[in-house]
Amino acid sequence: MRLIRSWPWPRQRPRPCRESGDGGFTLIELVITVAIMGIIVTALTGVVISYFKTTVDTQARMTESQDVQFAAAYWQRDVASIGVRTYDAPSKSFPLQQSVGVSPACTLPSGTTVVTLAWSEYATPDSTATPSRITVSYVARASGGAYELVRVRCTGSTIDSTVRVAHSLRAPPTVTCDVACTGAGANVPSVVRLDLAVLDPEGHGTVAYTATLSGERRQS
Repeated sequence: MRLIRSWPWPRQRPRPCRESGDGGFTLIELVITVAIMGIIVTALTGVVISYFKTTVDTQARMTESQDVQFAAAYWQRDVASIGVRTYDAPSKSFPLQQSVGVSPACTLPSGTTVVTLAWSEYATPDSTATPSRITVSYVARASGGAYELVRVRCTGSTIDSTVRVAHSLRAPPTVTCDVACTGAGANVPSVVRLDLAVLDPEGHGTVAYTATLSGERRQS
């Protein structure tokens, strides 16, 4: 009988059984994870703080800019209208009278009168008839540690409207003209400017938003 020798096959080592409760982190892994998270949180905190600061500053500037735009709409229209005229019979002409820095016939609210603009308004086609005298006064009055700018329009001694055109001003505005503001005739100013310094009404920041409103007279 022929014997066949069988070669021994390598035995496979039994795999260690890992119980379900043995998983987790080592102390070194935990320390590294906490350190990385600290770096990420610090960086994100800086970004978030910078975002909110920028958002607040931007919102403040938008609010201030809206005040300036609102005041500019009135100012440019009022300066464009200036031109008090009277009929001069000998020369049959309508010379310009003082139209900036005049005294209104109506009673203004308490405060600092920044400037009063004036023009003539004709109600009939008869140019020799006496026209109505329109005045628009800009009055700065104290309000909660700041100033607000009020526009008062009058026809003669009658107040037609009172509108607050700006608030939270750092100081009463100033007015400048291309020539003497109280000029008459050919010396009536052609360009009148109003300088504003607006603060954020919510109190964010102490730096005022400055702007110069410029208006140009249409009448020649």
